[in-house]
Amino acid sequence: GGRHLKSLCQKRLRLNIRTTNYRLEDYIRHRDVDRRSSTGLSSANLHCLHLVYDMFFDFLQKQKLAKIIKLQRDQAALPMAAYRVPLLSHLATHQVVVVAGDTGCGKSTQVPQYLHNGDLDSNDQPCGRGYKHIAVTQPRRIACISLASRVSTELLNECGSKVGYQVRFERSRTKATQILFLTEGLLLRQMQLDPFLKEYDALVLDEVHERHWQTDCLLGLVKCLVAARPELRVVLMSATINVKLFSSFFGNCPILEVPGRLFPIDLKYIPPTPSEIAQSSDRLDPSPYIRLLQRIDAKYLATERGDLLVFLPGMAEIQAVMEPAKAYAEQTKRWIILPLHSTLSARDQEKVFHVAPDGVRKCVLSTNIAETSLTIDGIRYVNFGSGLFKPSNILSV
Repeated sequence: GGRHLKSLCQKRLRLNIRTTNYRLEDYIRHRDVDRRSSTGLSSANLHCLHLVYDMFFDFLQKQKLAKIIKLQRDQAALPMAAYRVPLLSHLATHQVVVVAGDTGCGKSTQVPQYLHNGDLDSNDQPCGRGYKHIAVTQPRRIACISLASRVSTELLNECGSKVGYQVRFERSRTKATQILFLTEGLLLRQMQLDPFLKEYDALVLDEVHERHWQTDCLLGLVKCLVAARPELRVVLMSATINVKLFSSFFGNCPILEVPGRLFPIDLKYIPPTPSEIAQSSDRLDPSPYIRLLQRIDAKYLATERGDLLVFLPGMAEIQAVMEPAKAYAEQTKRWIILPLHSTLSARDQEKVFHVAPDGVRKCVLSTNIAETSLTIDGIRYVNFGSGLFKPSNILSV
């Protein structure tokens, strides 16, 4: 219908059809109009100003369109994109489907969108029944927040409207929210109030291979739930570990195995110095991590982008490395040191997703919270340190 609208832009500058019939004088305050009349601003100058406004608005539109095109290209390049039709076909005949894929295949961001959009026609436009109330569980709150933000961006919506999240002590959702990211514990709490989860017509349980006690408890309850609600659809998403175990638990439901996306990897081993070997202390020595920052600075120019992700066993080790690293960053002005662990506030956790200024790199000191469900753009270097982590053990009764 846009072809019938009158164009107000110059043809050589027009990117799309402007639908607002505005006058430039409406954007100028009355006292400015009076000053213009007193200073004798000619109609030719006013026309030039009108042209500048048009060029500025068209520039903004081109920027937004470029971002949308990049988003769509990134989505199409994900390995999960090739499995949209098989996933929807399985859900048409089965209540439960297992999606197995490595980190980075796109299952956490794309599967909720596939369920919401339903079947697509030849032009990739929604043409069939989609699921309008979807709950997506994550084992960690930072994953809920970051994934909700990403899916909102891809759906061209503000986070908290069509796509929202709910974690402990914090929520961003409205009555219009159709895709809700929430922690496993909160969904268990909802099942206490509504055992049949009538609010949702589809459930996506992500990272089920981690086998937290909340995960196992939720799987047992969902198995009973699918028997009571034949119309409910459930997608279990896991790494490629023991996927047949989950399939057999739900009556040998179908399994979709999605390949991961591989990148060239250059492995380098930095041996400890003799002085570091001679030291024997329970406290983590931060000097190897400072040498790693120095090595990156020496080998790569400051203008060359690339952030660093360092895995450490726990908060004590992060604090031991962070203070000397911050001192080095203050001295060189080339690094921003950011911690990442489960006890940080949501606002502090979101800092790791911000883009560093030009000439500055991020160094993210993280526990194993960043191993799954999180994609931090710009990471080029990864250090695994000792390879240790501190698991939470639940004793069976």
